This record gives sequence, C-alpha cells and structure tokens, in this order.
Amino acid sequence: ERRGCPSWVGTAFWRLFSITNNLAIGGGAMGGTETETLVTECRQIQDDSTYTAEAHHIIGCALSKRAFGMKLTPALITVASAFVLLMGWSGGEGKPNWAAWVTLVSGIVTTLSVIMEPEKLARSHLFAAKAFTVLKHDARVAHESFRYFMSESEFFNNVKLLRERYNLLVQSSPATNEQAFEKARLRVKSDIHEADFRSSAP
Repeated sequence: ERRGCPSWVGTAFWRLFSITNNLAIGGGAMGGTETETLVTECRQIQDDSTYTAEAHHIIGCALSKRAFGMKLTPALITVASAFVLLMGWSGGEGKPNWAAWVTLVSGIVTTLSVIMEPEKLARSHLFAAKAFTVLKHDARVAHESFRYFMSESEFFNNVKLLRERYNLLVQSSPATNEQAFEKARLRVKSDIHEADFRSSAP
C-alpha cells in the first residue's frame, strides 16, 4: 500500500516557501526600509497618544475637583445659613441679613455649576484619556511584538488603522490647553509611564 507524506512535511515545506517568497519580494516580517518606516509611524502614534492621554487626564482631574467643590459649596452654605437662623444671628432691624446673603451666594454657585458643567467636561476628558491610553498600548505592541508575526502588507494595514483611530479620537475629544500639555510633557519625560522591567536600574 502506497502512503503519502506526513501532513507536517507539507506544512513545513509551505512555510519555507512562504518565507523564501517574502524575502524575495522584500515583504513579510523581515522587510527592510518600508517596515522601518511603519515602525517609526507606530512609535509616533504611541508618543502622540501618550502625551495627549496625559494632558486629558490632567484636565479631567482638575475639572473633577472643581465639580466636587461646586457641589459641596452650596451644601455648606445651606448648612451655615440654617445655623445662622437657628442661632438668631440673621440680623435685626438695620442690620445685614447674613442668612439671605449666604443663600444668594449658594444660588450663584449652583447657577455657575449648571452653566459650566464641570462634571460633564471632566467625564469627557477622562474618557478621552482612557481612549488614547488604549491606543498607545495598541501602537506599542504592534511595533514591538505583533509585527514579527505579520506580513508587511498586514503591518501596513494595522498601522494605517492605528493612525485613523488617532485622528478620529482627536476630532471627537474635547480640546486640551497649553498649560496641561506642558505638565503632561514633564510627567512623560520623567518616565512615570515606563514599565519597571524596562528600567535600566537593577
């Protein structure tokens, strides 16, 4: 009885043929200048996402604190106003009515909170920070690990998709400011996001 070759022989032959073909056309994970160009673009997306995520995080945290203050202030003023009334310090004839004044201030703070919507803005910035952070890690793993298991064409499509995701996030996210970006730049430069195993320290 005649037997064919084992299946692993055919698989090994096909993989060898694919690698040889990729090398012949300059493609695959072993690509040259084109692949390095894609790696550079990946690193650019990673850096852009890192700085942008940090800036959004800084703004989001600041707005969260402001929103908390705008919620807490009217409550404290209401308690103070009630205390003044209970103690009979609201003022008599010809004296200022402190309870009325503190109630007015409470109303102003509440109005500003409704108009400025710091809590809503804070959520928007923190959501953007998370989205850019995810994109940062996707770009990092693409050029550090996954590219070695992709053809050059697959790697190109992956990098193109990453750039499109970054552009869409920029368009849909709230604007940052120069002060937040400068703080973000200093934080990133201090290697605060660097993994421990990447550190040069023993």
